[in-house]
Amino acid sequence: MLDRQLKALFAALLGLMALFYVIQNIINLEQATGAIAYVLSLADANSYPKNLLPPVGPPLSTIIAWFVFLCEAATGVLLLLGGWRLWGARGADAVGFESAKATAKLGAGLAVFTWFGLFATFGAAGYQMWQTATGASSMNGAFQFCTFALLLLVYLNQKD
Repeated sequence: MLDRQLKALFAALLGLMALFYVIQNIINLEQATGAIAYVLSLADANSYPKNLLPPVGPPLSTIIAWFVFLCEAATGVLLLLGGWRLWGARGADAVGFESAKATAKLGAGLAVFTWFGLFATFGAAGYQMWQTATGASSMNGAFQFCTFALLLLVYLNQKD
């Protein structure tokens, strides 16, 4: 029973974290969209001045920023809903609890897509965001969030 409660709690906490991030981005909209636009513009990319991917400017960088925010929000909602469903199924039989994991797994998977796929693959590798302080800070935060999401996925996939 404790394992089931912890799975529900950790899914909800990761969901809250994602929502905190997206709300902070919305509250600081100019800075958040500016940071993404800065990375995508390849400005100050002096260590590796030639890049495989082309620089992106407004309005495309703004569209990309809003796509990131949408992924963060969806991650938060799915994980909170998944945590709620897990909590509700904590007393169910094994089959019932396993089926209740689906939404939390989807939320954790979307977190991996967002912070590994978008930030690490495209931002860090594709746009070499490690070259600037703004980009490196975002890259480090993305790594931490992705790690939490992957750990949660592993934990959720463990049978009772």
